[in-house]
Amino acid sequence: MIALNFFGKKAKFHHIGVVVKSIKDVSPASEIIVDSVQKVHVSLVQLHGIKLEFIEPSGDDSPVIKSLKEGTKLVHICYTVDDIEKAINECRNHGFLCISLPVPSAAFKKNIVWVYSEEYGLFELLEEGK
Repeated sequence: MIALNFFGKKAKFHHIGVVVKSIKDVSPASEIIVDSVQKVHVSLVQLHGIKLEFIEPSGDDSPVIKSLKEGTKLVHICYTVDDIEKAINECRNHGFLCISLPVPSAAFKKNIVWVYSEEYGLFELLEEGK
């Protein structure tokens, strides 16, 4: 098996982001986090050892509305990285586009950034190193 290191050799899988109409309808989780920057509500759960982030749009201007309307449930995969700027530079070398500035995440209390590849889709990078 060949190892792909799009985000640097120390990047680690963190979670899968899934868009839902209503977190309360799909999750027994009691904590729902409001992220006004991302315009979503989120809740984290474990599914057979994998962390899922349920993402609910917080309004009609939420960036996940389009995915929800199209029926696309799995929207992103998240990796932790030590240094977000180095990870952005690394993934650019593999054809990824950085589609946001690094911003604080309400759910994780650390900086995140969104990167996209036509071949691989949307990824969230979560800075763990700082």
